Amino acid sequence: MKILITTDFFVPSVTGVSTVVVNEMLMLPFQGHEVRLLTIGDARISYFRDGVYHMKASRIKPFPDSYMTFSYRDSLLDDILAWKPDVIHSNNEFFSMGYARRIQRVLHIPLLHTCHTDFTRYDEQQRIRHTLWDAAMAAVVKRRVRFCSLLISPSAAHKAMLERYRISKPIEVLPSGIELSRFGLSLPEETRNRIRSEYGFGVEHIVLISVCRLASEKRVNRTIDAFFLLSLLEPSVRLLIVGGGPKQESLKQQVRDFGLENRVIFTGTVPSESIHRLYQASDLFVSSSIRESQGLGFVEAMASGLPVLLREDGSLGFSIEESGCGFLYHDEKGFVSILSSLIHNPSLIRQMGERAKKESERFNLERWACALSALCVRLHADFSLKESNQANHRRHDQQGGEHTVQ
Repeated sequence: MKILITTDFFVPSVTGVSTVVVNEMLMLPFQGHEVRLLTIGDARISYFRDGVYHMKASRIKPFPDSYMTFSYRDSLLDDILAWKPDVIHSNNEFFSMGYARRIQRVLHIPLLHTCHTDFTRYDEQQRIRHTLWDAAMAAVVKRRVRFCSLLISPSAAHKAMLERYRISKPIEVLPSGIELSRFGLSLPEETRNRIRSEYGFGVEHIVLISVCRLASEKRVNRTIDAFFLLSLLEPSVRLLIVGGGPKQESLKQQVRDFGLENRVIFTGTVPSESIHRLYQASDLFVSSSIRESQGLGFVEAMASGLPVLLREDGSLGFSIEESGCGFLYHDEKGFVSILSSLIHNPSLIRQMGERAKKESERFNLERWACALSALCVRLHADFSLKESNQANHRRHDQQGGEHTVQ
């Protein structure tokens, strides 16, 4: 079966969406499918390369790591239509969704959509504003997915958000898988020390790592706030912030304001094939995000043998505290208290890291790819049967009308 994936985010951008679509392109061919991908490219011309349709971008660029378009009459569409995909799998509700809908309409094929983003925004100080935002996003998302045959949600918590939006489409919960083997490989001690030294970290330092797109919803500024307090008590601690995004410069300014330039290091955007080395060169994973749809960065850290310190674990579908692979904290005091205790207990860090690696098996990539393939096959079969039944009904109605005329 031919499957066309559409996405706004693709490599080298480091996001949960780009990770998922790269894995999908890698794994679905092993399930017997022919796979191509459509994304908004980084140039003013369209081109096809290595199975990827890069559609020309607008001059307007909303964020440093993503592109947009307002034109859906690209000449490259003729090549896609000639290829004749059987199913479209969309991964974003906005720009690339326009192409997905246009192709679906011409070819009369099913559109499967994975909702990756948790659009909910909540803050005690701005409750009214965020309630209005939530209502607005509910209307937008509901409208954008109205042509989809089936929706995929990466967690039960995320599915609950879609149901709160009163989306009537059928929704399947399918947690995204990751390539566990790459993250599970242990680096030689010499290599690990060399990577740490490249960022100014010595063997005596405890390195906390944060991996995410540097956008407001990830609340990396809160991590830096809490880290500043921790650094006053624990001079050996360091923070490695991996990823790029629209908030990168403001976060760097925050670090300078705290005088933490030698303790907090920004890597910028890192190729996805190299990120596992940074996890393995670190000691603990931290996140201040309170709304994650799937928490792939959490899973990558766990697969790398790192204990995780999180604000929420609902996106994972299990309790990190009950499984013994991490802790939840609720404020800066909790962040400092938990890490101060762990820093002085290296044996506990190792034990929790081993448990984390074991729990990450829940997100096995092969299992996910098999389940996604089955969904695509079922969707195609159901859609074809429905189209066939509708065609038979139309034929029957036409024949009935002819007999009435006679």
